[in-house]
Amino acid sequence: MTVSAPLFHTLPPEDVRVHLNAAAPRLVSIDEKEALIRSGVSYGELLTPERAPSAAQTAAYHGALRRNGPRVGQLLAALTAGTLREYPQPVLVSLARAGTPVGCAMRRLARRWGRDLPHHTLSIIRGEGIDRAALAEVQAAHPNAQLIFVDGWTGKGSIHDTLSASLPASVPARLAVLSDPAGVALHAATHDDLLLPHAALNATVCGLLSRTFVTGPGQRHAARREDDLTAHDLTGHYLQALHDLSLPFGPDTPLVSGPRPADPQGAALAAAARLGVHDPHRVKPGVGEATRVFLRRRPAHLLVRDADHPDTQHLRELALASGVPVTTHPDLPYLAVATIAGGAP
Repeated sequence: MTVSAPLFHTLPPEDVRVHLNAAAPRLVSIDEKEALIRSGVSYGELLTPERAPSAAQTAAYHGALRRNGPRVGQLLAALTAGTLREYPQPVLVSLARAGTPVGCAMRRLARRWGRDLPHHTLSIIRGEGIDRAALAEVQAAHPNAQLIFVDGWTGKGSIHDTLSASLPASVPARLAVLSDPAGVALHAATHDDLLLPHAALNATVCGLLSRTFVTGPGQRHAARREDDLTAHDLTGHYLQALHDLSLPFGPDTPLVSGPRPADPQGAALAAAARLGVHDPHRVKPGVGEATRVFLRRRPAHLLVRDADHPDTQHLRELALASGVPVTTHPDLPYLAVATIAGGAP
């Protein structure tokens, strides 16, 4: 079942074409989800109802926008300009949800520079792969284009690995991200671990779309609209903010990522192992991924590089509120690493 964009989400249709079905998922609590995952049920079949953003999340969003916003505007311009310089016919394919606002902002930038940069968004789920049905729709619309897969940030690099493993052999895994502390993206605006504002929120900065899930073999991946969060929707606010922050930069903005990190994942796993966590699926490195653990999973421990860094303040507050211990590791290559309780992947 396909629902028209104005009814299904609050993303501006001129900024993105959404390739998702509207569906009713299997709703479970966080504890039920962790138990089901441990029993072998795919993460991609389950959805926990999203709660309204907490005060800590909202403060983290606005704080990151004020503190990191100018740099994010520059990173967006650099990634967009680099894409337009390198590819004759680029098409953005953002990975829902973290990539979707980035793709929308890149399309707006290109349009301001007088270029048409088509933007589609579709689902990719670790353990399930990319949505092949949606991908076929994008390919049919742009048969001779170069597809650029857009995400917000990397953690261990799991999405990159999933993308590479699940794409057809004829489609290169060109991953472009704003923040690539894992060092795996083909195109990265920076390899610094940076709190992007939308990492602090979920549906309320992505058109009220839920996390994506699968519904059946061969069918497009699906999402539901989080109607209960309508009063908290900041999608329009965020996209306008990104647009305004990128205004000072032009199509000649250089793409200077900095040095690619050497095995940051190994360092994060070693730090977790010192806490007795040896399952890599329970280790989520990077400030963005650590935030996701506190919003969606059952965190067990938080490791931070700097006990006073403003980009991890919200994580320290969330850890304090939930009784999760916090350990400082000054040699961490990431700003933060979160571990997941139990044996859940």
